[in-house]
Amino acid sequence: MGIHTGKSKQYYFNLFKTDKAKKLAKEIDEYLYNESTYRTEVEDYHDRCKDGIRTDCIGYISKKGSYKFATLTSTRKVCFVLHLGKKLHEETAKKMQKEINQLLGRKYEKSDRIRLTPGEVYIRLEWVHDIEQIKPFIDKAYQLRLL
Repeated sequence: MGIHTGKSKQYYFNLFKTDKAKKLAKEIDEYLYNESTYRTEVEDYHDRCKDGIRTDCIGYISKKGSYKFATLTSTRKVCFVLHLGKKLHEETAKKMQKEINQLLGRKYEKSDRIRLTPGEVYIRLEWVHDIEQIKPFIDKAYQLRLL
């Protein structure tokens, strides 16, 4: 193996605040690469960079498109982000954020004072009971990014 100067996936999983959230971050990664119906199309966003160095996240893209559809990120106090796209899906993202807030019984905006980025949906993994709750949202984000 070559010299790897970027941070490992495990580094990002470990940034989550609770053991449950750390486990969930791993499960999301596992789901995207090994269980989702589109698993053969998912690749690491950072593999496309010239030097392959992860900056502040693990980003997931489809081999069919060049846009990230999901990210496990150290920014925004460590969270999971679904990228639906600003141009086409800004309203859909707002609706999805509301749905997720209701599902989890918490408002994301109250946990993060940074303005929400249009076309993105934020999930605090600490609030998620299990991955089954958020799989439909992950799948929808993947489908919307291909449009």
